[in-house]
Amino acid sequence: MKKLGVVLAVMLTLAMALAIGGCSGSNESDNPMVGTWEYSDTDNGMGAVYVLNDDGTGTYTMKVSGEEVTYDLEYEIQGNHLLVTYVNNEVFTEDDVFDSEFELKDDGTLIIKDSFGLEMTFVKQ
Repeated sequence: MKKLGVVLAVMLTLAMALAIGGCSGSNESDNPMVGTWEYSDTDNGMGAVYVLNDDGTGTYTMKVSGEEVTYDLEYEIQGNHLLVTYVNNEVFTEDDVFDSEFELKDDGTLIIKDSFGLEMTFVKQ
């Protein structure tokens, strides 16, 4: 259970990083962060999917050992930081803001570095 909590915290931090990218713009051509982003670590049976909307809302689905949990989120981009707040859930309050650095690559990948120094590569779907 403790391992799941650590994985959840790491994945939520990553979710925030993705969310920040989609705050401005009215469509994907204006905001390249808008869309569906997927991370997969088949060696550890982990994965994550961010769905980022152009209105600063979205969802984050964490996949661990065949289990999935989805969280609603709100996000904001400040420079190269993704600020994510999870809403309507039992784990985090709306006062918890997760700040992650990100880099959007030309090849359609998004690198997110959380506050623990963990880097994850998401691919736009």
